[in-house]
Amino acid sequence: MSNQPDSNLTMLVDTPIKKVALVAFIITNIGMFAVPAGLGALGASMSWSAEQTVSIVGIGFAINEVILFGSIAILGKPLVGLLKRKIKTLFKSSKRNSK
Repeated sequence: MSNQPDSNLTMLVDTPIKKVALVAFIITNIGMFAVPAGLGALGASMSWSAEQTVSIVGIGFAINEVILFGSIAILGKPLVGLLKRKIKTLFKSSKRNSK
């Protein structure tokens, strides 16, 4: 199935659980950067010690990664490969437009 060039997102995300996993996959990819930054800012605004802030940020990052790997397991290799290709195409086209 992963070798089929006409595979598209709607064909691969055909069940409600895969739709939820796709949303989780996208959110956790954003969360790789947003969760540590947000928790670090929260720790600074609440006057937490550096140790407390680092602990909370580490826990938040670990939870984010567990959800990411869980969504990858549910989505499967063909869908993750398709998403990677789409993201690479998006970034390549934006680089061409900026030149």
